[in-house]
Formats: sequence, structure tokens, C-alpha cells
Amino acid sequence: MFLNEIAKKYFVLASQYYHTSKILLETIIQNDNLSIGIGFSEEEALIDFNKKVIKSDVYIFIPALFNSLQTVELFIKGLLLLNGKEIDYKHELENSLLILKDIYGDKSGIYKSIKNFYNFQEDVIGKFKIINQITTTEDLYEALRYPESKNKKKYDYSNLRFNGKSGVNLFEKLLDRLQKINKNVLQEFKIKEVS
Repeated sequence: MFLNEIAKKYFVLASQYYHTSKILLETIIQNDNLSIGIGFSEEEALIDFNKKVIKSDVYIFIPALFNSLQTVELFIKGLLLLNGKEIDYKHELENSLLILKDIYGDKSGIYKSIKNFYNFQEDVIGKFKIINQITTTEDLYEALRYPESKNKKKYDYSNLRFNGKSGVNLFEKLLDRLQKINKNVLQEFKIKEVS
């Protein structure tokens, strides 16, 4: 199988994760990330709350964040393959970013969009990582998929949830960065596929 064909499989899977993230983030944004209920009685307020909360960061930001990280990882690995580089099957992306910088240069749209996403996601989850003593990407992926660590330590998700309307700006920025990566990577793949 040609490297382009293998890279294409990575891009297809990345695209699937991307569209899932996009749908989840757009849902949160379109619903103003509301997680409150209003009604003329406690029962009405609870019904209203239950309708809104499933479209807020309380329910869907952690899956959106995980899918966003997975999107970028798969795009990076596809780009490395597209350029004849070997990939590792760990979730540590710092080294892969350096290789992309060597391939494309630090001024390229691909590298800049991925680096911007990487820096932004660090801002978004930095406090979460500190609170939960997460030091590796592997541990972060575990924390976004399971409610407790392998050592039975429960994760604290409080700063990733209940961001209210102020969180909408954060979700818009995250979505914007993902869209730029998607555009730049798919454009690069088309260029390499033709040549």
C-alpha cells in the first residue's frame, strides 16, 4: 500500500472525529451553553433544565474535547506519513510537532494552525491537568475517557463544565482552530495526491 493510501486512511478517520467535534461544539454554541432551567414551578424549571443541559458543556464538552484532540493527532500522523516519516503509536505529540515544523517550516499554514490549536488546548485544559495531576498526553486521554484513573483516583471535571455563556467564546475559538487545521491538512493532501 502506498504511503498516500495509508495517510488517506488517517485523514478519513481524522475527518470523522473532526465532524463529531464540530457537531458537538456547534450544539453547545447554538444553545448558548445554557445549563439552567426556568419555569413557573420547580417541576417546570427542572424540565427546562433537563432539555438545556444535554446541549451544554455539562454533557458534551468532554467528548468534544477528546474528539478534537484525536482529530489533530490523526491529522498529524497522516501528514507525517504523507511526507515519508515514521509515526509512533503513542499520544505524545510534542515530537511530532517538531518534525512537522522541520517539514513545513514554522510559517506554513499547516504548522501554524496545528501549533495554535496545541497552545490553545493547553490553555483550555491546563487547570484540569494541574487539578488532576496529569503530566502526559496518555494520562489526559485516559482522563477524558474514564471517570477514574487506573489507580482508582477520581477525576475532577469541574473546570471543564458549567462555563455558562462565558464558555461560548472558548468553544468558538476551539472550533475555529479545528476548522483551520481541517482546511490546511486537506488542502495539503490534495496537493500531494496530485504531484
